[in-house]
Amino acid sequence: MAGQVTRARFGQVGAFFAGVSVTLLVGASDPYAGLDLFARVLSDVDAHYQTELPLLDVVHAALEGVPAVLDEHSDYFPPEEWTRIRQAEAGLEVGIGVTVAADPCGLRVAAVEPWSPAERAGVGVGDCLAGVDAVGLTGPASTTVRFTLVRGESRVEKVVLRGRATPPAVEVEPLGGGVWYARVRHFGDDVDVPLAAGIPSRPTAKGLVLDLRDNPGGRVEEAGELVDRFVRTGVIVSTQVRGEPDAVVQATAAASDWSFPLVVLVNGETASAAEIVAGSLQDMKRARLLGTHTWGKGSVLRYFQYEDGSVLKLTVGSYRLPSGRGVPAHLGLQPDVVVEAGAASFGPRTPMSTRLRDDPQLAAGLAALQSTISQPER
Repeated sequence: MAGQVTRARFGQVGAFFAGVSVTLLVGASDPYAGLDLFARVLSDVDAHYQTELPLLDVVHAALEGVPAVLDEHSDYFPPEEWTRIRQAEAGLEVGIGVTVAADPCGLRVAAVEPWSPAERAGVGVGDCLAGVDAVGLTGPASTTVRFTLVRGESRVEKVVLRGRATPPAVEVEPLGGGVWYARVRHFGDDVDVPLAAGIPSRPTAKGLVLDLRDNPGGRVEEAGELVDRFVRTGVIVSTQVRGEPDAVVQATAAASDWSFPLVVLVNGETASAAEIVAGSLQDMKRARLLGTHTWGKGSVLRYFQYEDGSVLKLTVGSYRLPSGRGVPAHLGLQPDVVVEAGAASFGPRTPMSTRLRDDPQLAAGLAALQSTISQPER
């Protein structure tokens, strides 16, 4: 019982220690005075609190109060919480991405999740999975599940790795008339190479609608490479981190650079590295932004892990776009053309014709490109 220290029970202790931490973070005439006070309070809790407590639990409770004096992106995770986060991200218990119902043949497939292991293995709605039960479909990630795929008279033995559905970072589709559409979901994986592979070079390609809506960001390096695909010279983005020289990403001229017209779609969920792409292209007069204002996250984050397994996520700097401006928190980037989103929602397999009909932002982006393409070159 003594080892179970809840956040609520030590809320006031955490808040107090967070206040003490202000001295450490912002500096004082004696920067170590706060450490001395912290030690004295900790000693009094240890000696005089009504029940004996593990002091490390009290320390963690205090540290959980530190983010209260930092920005919204900084946080502190005690060892147990960080372990839970990592386990959730790893997906310790996953399936193969199917919805099934019991059937005399085994398990009848009612739905297949797009980009799931089952879809990659060729499993379709109406197929039957024999030789496995519903419980057996679920297990640790990257382990195998074996079954017989029954489709009519056909029976095929399958071995599928359990895992999450993983949509590709980039999807490319033609819109007609030499205009292409590319949706970039995130910058956690390679973006520039699959985008270049999906779009032919000019004169076949005459324009591109680059969709960064709902893109939460990812690696700044990937964002820089994508911008570099569209520009030949200039600063793409600079990183300002306290105590370090600025890191600058410069554009490089290449024969493979694209010069055709470009429109970028953004919304309130366009964030971080995606805002770097949108803002850089906007600043360099390379593209117009269309949609609604972006999320507003231009901060540089780092993770500090300690010996006991706890982790501090800390904002250490900010990004600067080519014009020198940052990305205002919560305000984000303002589009050149404001177009509100429609009411319709789309699944991953929604035909492009339906999206063009029911997605006003996409339709406006295509119209803007067509208008630019129709104008004679000067």
